[in-house]
Amino acid sequence: MLGRITILFARTSDFGGDSMSVDSNASLQPLFYPKTIAVIGASPDGDAFRWGGKTFIEGLVKQNFRGKVFPVHPKAETVLGFKVYKSVSDIPDEVDLAIFSVPASAVLQVMADCVKKRVKFAHIFTAGFSETGLEDRAQLEKDLVTLASEGGVRVVGPNCMGVYCPDAGVAWVKDFPAETGPVGFVSQSGQLAGHFIEESKARGIRFSKVISYGNASDLQCHEFLRYLAADEQTAIVGSYIEGLKDGRAFFDIARELTLKKPFVVWKGGHTEGGSRAVSSHTASIAGSHHLWRALCKQTGIISVSSIEELVSTIVALQDLPQPQGPNVAIVGGAGGGSVTMTDAAERAGLKVPHLSEATIKGLSEFVPVHGQSVKNPLDIFSVLINPEHFMSMIELLRDDPRIDALLYYQRVEWALNRAKGFLDVILQMTLDGARALKKPLFLVLADATTLEGEILRRQARERYNSAGMASFPTFDAAARAVYNLSEYQRYLSSRS
Repeated sequence: MLGRITILFARTSDFGGDSMSVDSNASLQPLFYPKTIAVIGASPDGDAFRWGGKTFIEGLVKQNFRGKVFPVHPKAETVLGFKVYKSVSDIPDEVDLAIFSVPASAVLQVMADCVKKRVKFAHIFTAGFSETGLEDRAQLEKDLVTLASEGGVRVVGPNCMGVYCPDAGVAWVKDFPAETGPVGFVSQSGQLAGHFIEESKARGIRFSKVISYGNASDLQCHEFLRYLAADEQTAIVGSYIEGLKDGRAFFDIARELTLKKPFVVWKGGHTEGGSRAVSSHTASIAGSHHLWRALCKQTGIISVSSIEELVSTIVALQDLPQPQGPNVAIVGGAGGGSVTMTDAAERAGLKVPHLSEATIKGLSEFVPVHGQSVKNPLDIFSVLINPEHFMSMIELLRDDPRIDALLYYQRVEWALNRAKGFLDVILQMTLDGARALKKPLFLVLADATTLEGEILRRQARERYNSAGMASFPTFDAAARAVYNLSEYQRYLSSRS
């Protein structure tokens, strides 16, 4: 099968048009760590409902960007306290990164100024190019890239949000977390990249670098992936893509990357309607779903199909030890809940095996016979409120060779009717158990049915986050994360 994929990617890309970009040996370091940034089209005017150059400067200020910021506008005098220059040519320093926030009709003149100034990178925030489907706009994009290429300027975009690198103090939104983390993310969609960062923030995920690259007229997905593969700050790589202009290059770097770091990808445009939306969003051709699945299987890409699965898989990679197989013990369900959880686990591709005789015998010593079950799934409510018995259960599951991971469904709402301090005891018990298990504990924090219960649930999530323990909003999300991680481990074993 590998030979077939190689042949397909050696010709015109099955995920897009002809390859329009050749890998450059030039470093992307000045893009992620610019010392000087020109924001072209930065006006002192603006409001909360309009994105523009001023918004980017606000992000740099809030993130404590340590370099120099040069707003460029033909009429303004100052923006947010920064002196404004009439043209890029008037800036006294060298410029590492220029952010274009100007009408599409003005980009060629601005790019000519950047070429004259010998700017290293241009982030084209401006939309209205090939993604419109209009021939003249597609030609404008080609002319822009030709001009930039001849002048030695690398282009990010157009139609994108650009760079978020908290270590450098660079962000397109002022409210992004200032703390760095181990996750790098490459996204064709700026809106989805922002949504992913916000969703991840509440789950304790932090980032090394994020790039939104839009139409990929010059710099392409595989070039950013190659940078992240070598980046010491990045331990996990995620991506959202809609289409690939150089499928061969993507295949090669994905196969190299996954041996070093897990690579989680959400690919949009699998349905007919989704493919149409992809074309109008970033001018991409979505490509074959079957070909994509084959590519993932051969390269070790962890393929996900929703924002929730993307976040849950990455938080599991960030915070949990990796499961060595798909065999899970399920704890926390009662009656029909145990049945439906088992169904959900097996639908996700997991196995819910019989526990070993030693585990069953050990559990029977402290689990009451009536109303509970020591078979997998475990219906043992009394153990879940008794720290001593809980730790005994953890030790038994730790030593059970049939179990690779524990799925623990926890409902904190019932602590409302317990003595003060009861919830703290349960949370600490869970943290201690997770550390003692030596296998991954995938903790599901069940939905609350009351406002007071929801407050408790959020407090519990924050407590777990601060302790570096992953939690999941639904059982399905946790089950898919277990499966994704176990499949990745299986792939690594096959390549060793």
